[in-house]
Amino acid sequence: MKRTIPLLAFFLFVQAMNLPAQKISYVNEFANENHPEIGYWFISSNITEEKKYMAHIDSIAKNCKYTLIFLTAREGVSFYDFGKMHPIFQNIVATAHKYGIKVGLQLWGNYKDKTMEGSQRMIIETETPLDANGNGNAEVKAKYIRFADRLLKSDLFKVYAFKKTGDGFYDPATLKDITKQCETTLPDKETVQVKIKGDASLNGLTACIMTQEYCSQSSNWDDVEINGFAEAMKIYSDIPFDGFALDEYGNKFVERIMEPNSAKPFRGRWYSTAMAAAYQKETGMDLVKTLFDGRYAPTGKPELRMKAINEYMEFMRKGGVRVETAVYNKSKEIFGKNIFNGIHNTYHNSLINDEIWANGIGWWSAPRAYGQTDEKTFLPTQMGVAMAHTKNAMYNQYYDANLEPVLVKSFNDLRYGVRTHYHAMNDKRAMRFDLEDAEAVIGINANENCARMLNKFNPSLPDVKLLVIFGMEALSNWYPNTANRGTYDINDKMKIEERAVEIWKSGYLNALVPSDLIVNKQLTIGIDGKPILNGHKFDAILYLNPQYAREPILKFLEQYESKGGKLMIEGNADRDFTGNLISERLKAIYDKATVLGYSVDKLTLLGLQKNLLPDGSRNEDGSYTFNDLVSMRTGNAATFKVNFDGAEYTGQYRGLSVIKADKTGLKKLSATGFSQLTRNGQVVFSLPTPADVFIEKKNGEVKIILADRSKKIKPTVNKL
Repeated sequence: MKRTIPLLAFFLFVQAMNLPAQKISYVNEFANENHPEIGYWFISSNITEEKKYMAHIDSIAKNCKYTLIFLTAREGVSFYDFGKMHPIFQNIVATAHKYGIKVGLQLWGNYKDKTMEGSQRMIIETETPLDANGNGNAEVKAKYIRFADRLLKSDLFKVYAFKKTGDGFYDPATLKDITKQCETTLPDKETVQVKIKGDASLNGLTACIMTQEYCSQSSNWDDVEINGFAEAMKIYSDIPFDGFALDEYGNKFVERIMEPNSAKPFRGRWYSTAMAAAYQKETGMDLVKTLFDGRYAPTGKPELRMKAINEYMEFMRKGGVRVETAVYNKSKEIFGKNIFNGIHNTYHNSLINDEIWANGIGWWSAPRAYGQTDEKTFLPTQMGVAMAHTKNAMYNQYYDANLEPVLVKSFNDLRYGVRTHYHAMNDKRAMRFDLEDAEAVIGINANENCARMLNKFNPSLPDVKLLVIFGMEALSNWYPNTANRGTYDINDKMKIEERAVEIWKSGYLNALVPSDLIVNKQLTIGIDGKPILNGHKFDAILYLNPQYAREPILKFLEQYESKGGKLMIEGNADRDFTGNLISERLKAIYDKATVLGYSVDKLTLLGLQKNLLPDGSRNEDGSYTFNDLVSMRTGNAATFKVNFDGAEYTGQYRGLSVIKADKTGLKKLSATGFSQLTRNGQVVFSLPTPADVFIEKKNGEVKIILADRSKKIKPTVNKL
């Protein structure tokens, strides 16, 4: 009896203190879980000898934290040289797997259709007056194609004659197709010389000469590219690759114009035989006539040009995603449904440059499990891309001339659930750093150690309450407001990303998405009247520029307002996608809006609150992520402070910390360099020496994992 009383008393004491059982374990360092840590590896001619690429694998495994390495072909190497590359890939994958590192295969396009008929083409127009006999001459030089070696040849496409009645207008009674009345000379691949041999019926008319420039890429509207990628995957299918990627896939041949107001803006348009056939099948219309209608309208009928531009741009934008979708499905079929599929399909990561012509700005709709972006993509855009995909994390592939910007952005992005796909190992180009440089290894490993603790906790994406939707239709079509006709023949005056970033910097987290997501039904309205994107629910919408909105978008806005949705709407509009005047319908939408016109100061009228947490962000699952770069680099503790249901928690950490709790106690915590946690001023957990730590309370048990090789760090735990 004397021995049982103290035990009973202790048991009652523990119950009174509400102390759950504790399980403490130690690891040398935390392994990565849930989301891969990704690096890019340039397979160039300088390392194709076995001893050289094997040495790289050994170095990666020994020095870096990457758990997935994507292989990409660079200087002097083609992954379509199957006889050479197959044994190299076999060795790389087998050796990497022994180290526990996964390997992904990335392919560039492999142009094969040298018959010209199946190539991607660019259409340009040249006007010339016809004389009294209906004759005319013109010499048209190729333009708008980036890099001369990507141009295969130039040729005549179509010639129309008409009586001009104004800039961009003609008398429809005079319109004639006179292509057969033209003689063409092609002295070189850049030049088309046209002689128009008409008659008196063409006296005083104007000829629109449309020429075509054949590019060294197969059309993304037939299956040549798709089959080429599939063939390569099948040849490598006996190698157990863990991932597959197309990097920046699209029509990347548009000349890059660095000056925003260049005197030589881009004015070309994409075309191919397969595109014309697909357009005819989907719309019942002739693509050649749509191209003409996108440049000229009958007198008094500008709506026909509006409609043609809208229809062309909306269709053209689908080409890249069409190939990506087919190749995505093929990769799952060939390599297995669980492979990691990427990479980003951003190109120059801006809405108002050549991006729309390269990939149709299909960032949100490219098939991925993880949303992915590139380089300096803005956080609102990243949030929108992330939430348009299924995983609770996303990736940003990044390289720079200098290491420091990459380290700063990759670290800061972690607060919002964005991981970095680092670029690149064996990058020996001028103005680049190599991921295997000692400085890069140290800096990236420090960041990735924080990423590992974030991955260990595995929180949801940030709790974003404001959805910013921009009208893709308005972006794609400047007509008839010539002042809005931008460098790349789109409306680049809408300030879409600038406004989303301004809102973000003002303290309101937001996710930026295009109106496309309404049309494809990815963005819907819930029973409670709130917008839902892929399961992510928002409290309010800012809609930027509804001009030329498609019918599903108009219905969405009307339904949203009818259910009491909070809407701020910006931008004048009077036409729908088909060019019809719908002023009264749009006026009703404007009149019911909570706020008319863009205003950061009026966001509070939408019921929104700022994120006031220094260095922190709330996640959808109720957890909070904090990070502090200075503390990670100096070892001086940073402090977070957050309130859960009236209980105030503070913590000291170095780098990153993720926490979830309620008024009854801590639920989960993951942190680097953690030293102390308090609740309402009382210390509930502390370490004598800062360490990476993971704590989880579940089913009456507290699980504590410490990264401590010595296993000597003993935590003090009190009422967690």
